[in-house]
Amino acid sequence: MFIREIARCGLWLGLLLNLPISTAHAWDPGDLKQLLESGQCNGCDLRGVGLRDAKLARAQLRGARLQGADLRGAHMTSADLTGANLRGARLGDADLSGALLQAADLRGVELFEAHLAGADLRWANLTDLDVDLAFESVELIGVLLEGARFKDGVRCGPLPRKGGFGCAAVP
Repeated sequence: MFIREIARCGLWLGLLLNLPISTAHAWDPGDLKQLLESGQCNGCDLRGVGLRDAKLARAQLRGARLQGADLRGAHMTSADLTGANLRGARLGDADLSGALLQAADLRGVELFEAHLAGADLRWANLTDLDVDLAFESVELIGVLLEGARFKDGVRCGPLPRKGGFGCAAVP
């Protein structure tokens, strides 16, 4: 009986291995082509796309879906990512200087060594952000920082009742 079960499993495994392998992905190839050709792709579906070291200066990506995208080392100076969903995206060493990230969803984004000088992060959600950079010249009005982790042991909690920032050094 045990041998018969192994043989049946082996038959199914053989059938499965002969099936064509799908190259499914979350992002839309047409949207990617549009972005690379024109630099404009507002509302595009680019979830999980690999754009490492891409040249996307002044790209128009308002409301784009970029969850889980690999944008490490991308040159995105002055890009418009207003309202974009970048949840879980990898932006390490990306240059986002002067980028518009108003109301963007940046929860869980990797920003190690990213450049954000002059970026506008008003109303952005940076909850659970894991970051290793100094926010120099970065607009942080209305930014949600709860759960964010910064270098030197600084962690952010909910905003204090009397206003101000909810970040403090953790011993």
